Amino acid sequence: MFIAGRFDPMLVNLARRALLQARSGALALPAAGAQPPPLLRQSSTSSEPRYFTVLYLVNACGLSPESAVSASRRICFESPSRPDSVLGLLRKRGFSRTQIADVVGRYPGVLLASPDAILLPKIEFWGSRGFSDSDIVRVVSAAPSLLARSLENHLRPTLDYIVELVQFGEDAVAASKRCPRMLYDDPGVLLIPKIATLRENGVPPANIRHLVLYHGKIFLASPEQFAEAVNRVKALGFEPSKVGFVTALHVIRGLSEPSWQRKIGVYGKWGWSEEEVALAFRRHPWCMAASESKITEVMNFFVNEMGLDSLHIAQRPVVISLSLRKRIIPRCSVFRVLLSKGLVHTHSLATSLIVPESRFIKEFVTCYLRKAPQLLDLYKEKMGLAS
Repeated sequence: MFIAGRFDPMLVNLARRALLQARSGALALPAAGAQPPPLLRQSSTSSEPRYFTVLYLVNACGLSPESAVSASRRICFESPSRPDSVLGLLRKRGFSRTQIADVVGRYPGVLLASPDAILLPKIEFWGSRGFSDSDIVRVVSAAPSLLARSLENHLRPTLDYIVELVQFGEDAVAASKRCPRMLYDDPGVLLIPKIATLRENGVPPANIRHLVLYHGKIFLASPEQFAEAVNRVKALGFEPSKVGFVTALHVIRGLSEPSWQRKIGVYGKWGWSEEEVALAFRRHPWCMAASESKITEVMNFFVNEMGLDSLHIAQRPVVISLSLRKRIIPRCSVFRVLLSKGLVHTHSLATSLIVPESRFIKEFVTCYLRKAPQLLDLYKEKMGLAS
């Protein structure tokens, strides 16, 4: 029983004993119709079905005692027949014991759903639309209540709408894996009003597709919050027709106002004005997605280790997003040698950091080996330290 926000201690203790016995292999589920143990018979609020349900959730489904007691407030059964069939279907479809425990704990009602009439048709539908078995496990594990949604009235039309937005079935699968809530929520609330806002502001279909495909979580905002973010990005100087607009929108939606202000403060400690922060954000929105500690570490390295003016970084904010140990330090070690020998100029630093590995080796290492033979070994050493 659950009283005034507390778990019934008798049921919790029973479930804990059941868990210990299950792990030792000494527990068998009580037969349907069996009498509860004396501990439960002492409670006038306890019932035989709930006793059976709690033990089943612990022993067969792998729930913790507390989770089992909580779930037993939402479902109750006396026979393992239907739950056993459900668990058999989930195992057959590739769900691990841990994943089953998570799904059942968050959506206990799945145990009472008909495997053949309710669950299997939904799983087969997703499979027919390009979801692999592992994709289905991933999506359902992320949003177990998907299994409660109507196939014909919700799941099919919702996936059709996502396909319409991203144009290809495989992209709809990818978008759904990144944000399973898009499959679960009513598109009339989650997607349609926000897509309309983007279109009204001149965001082209290709950029809307990019948002849905890669940044679906931004649509979890309310329509009012979403519209406010769109207006804020426009006020920062982004053109809705450009891809940078949707990137900035994703970053803005991922930051609270206090977090945004704190990051302005971090850059301010290195001499950037608010206008320079805004300019850097327009050039490379991801510079505001970096953590405060990452910003501090990268700025400290460039200013105090490389001796650069901090405003040099404001002109090239893309470097803020790069890995300090796997990209910046190894490549800057090479660049510093080249700089000391007068073989490169400071303005080439950003290029050396952002080019692909093969081009960096070709343009900043091998072509200078006659004048600086230590470069390759130096670079390998620094990369080894980063691995």
